[in-house]
Amino acid sequence: MYIGELSKKTGVSIKAIRHYEEIGLIKSPQRKEKYRIYDNSYLNVLTMIQLAKRLGFTLSELKNIAQAKTEKGLVPMDLLTQKITEKRQLLLQQQETIAQKLAGLIELEQSVAHYNACLLESLVDES
Repeated sequence: MYIGELSKKTGVSIKAIRHYEEIGLIKSPQRKEKYRIYDNSYLNVLTMIQLAKRLGFTLSELKNIAQAKTEKGLVPMDLLTQKITEKRQLLLQQQETIAQKLAGLIELEQSVAHYNACLLESLVDES
């Protein structure tokens, strides 16, 4: 399939596909004259790249993983597992930070409500 069809099927822009090829994230496809010809394996690879990006992986991180592929093109699972574990730990830390901020918002709301109640009480006492 040509790059336009690959782009439509995956939702990845033509510009992004070319960029991924340029930085070595995906392999250069076969060419038929001046046109790139992509096989179905690119559908899976681009889908995995999109998923990884949504999960917080940068192109640089993905490129490092892609460069570590074996001679047969296999992704080294130990490296991938390590990177996924690191992302998981980062997300758990972020989750804890968010939980603390949510608790802080409740505390702030209660503090302001208490302040307002005290202020209103003092205004009533003055009258």
